[in-house]
Amino acid sequence: MQINFRTFAFIGLIVLGAFVLFGCELLSPPPVQPKPRTDTVENEFIQFSRTVLTPLKPGQEFTITVKVTAKADLRVVLISESLPEEFQLAEGSSLRTAQLGLAAGATLEHSYTVIASGKAGSFTITGNAIVATGEGTQEPLSLESTVQVRSR
Repeated sequence: MQINFRTFAFIGLIVLGAFVLFGCELLSPPPVQPKPRTDTVENEFIQFSRTVLTPLKPGQEFTITVKVTAKADLRVVLISESLPEEFQLAEGSSLRTAQLGLAAGATLEHSYTVIASGKAGSFTITGNAIVATGEGTQEPLSLESTVQVRSR
């Protein structure tokens, strides 16, 4: 009878250990940490870039930074951003900025804070940089950045 009891106790300990390990998710990989990524486009007048974090947790607050670096002297620079419907602009942030006069080689930088979607998925942040030179207003330069929201 003692052998059966020991076998039963041993099996019970194995089952209990497996329950603790799987129940506490000790064997699952750690969640992926968001990392900054910079997307960039350019034309003959400017370089336009956006830095985002991805992947994100649902509802995570994060900062987006956009930059326009002048390749030529500019009279006006306007940056206008658009968020997916599922994202919210945090209080005190603005999706637009402008500057009169930007010398060649200088950079206009703008940051704003966003709250990610409460649901997992792939979302695209878009924006335009519009500049005016001595020759007039140039075609807008568009930039898209895709961010992932993951439940884990």
